[in-house]
Amino acid sequence: MVVFFNSQFGIFLIYFFAGLAICLLYDMFRAVRKTVKTSDFMTYVEDIIFWICVAIFLIYLIFIFNSGELRFFMFIAICIGGIVYYFVLSKYIMNISVHILGFFKSILKKIINIIFIPLKLFLKFNKKVKCIICINLKNITKNINKKSKKIEN
Repeated sequence: MVVFFNSQFGIFLIYFFAGLAICLLYDMFRAVRKTVKTSDFMTYVEDIIFWICVAIFLIYLIFIFNSGELRFFMFIAICIGGIVYYFVLSKYIMNISVHILGFFKSILKKIINIIFIPLKLFLKFNKKVKCIICINLKNITKNINKKSKKIEN
């Protein structure tokens, strides 16, 4: 097994699958973007963070499997893995991911509504109670003022 990963073909396969994995993660990232709308600025920030993480992942692979040596075929393997993923799997993974995330988003919205509807009702009721208390307090203070004026006279 160790001999296989030390051969150039084994290293080529490792980077081929790394290209597949990178594109798979990017599709998951795109699916989240389709279900949860963000601003353009946040999209740029997310892209930068994603590609920094990819760079760190690739540097890690280069040091673990190739002792830090850069070879041209490693980059070709990553590109071939990405291209194969894009043309063979991307459309299906995106559709499935968007449907799954949309399902979870609708469930989350229902849970939030279940939690916040009683809270909204309580706040409306509480507002009415505060209003009634304020009206009663105003009437009481008016009565006290009238009585105090009568006493003074």
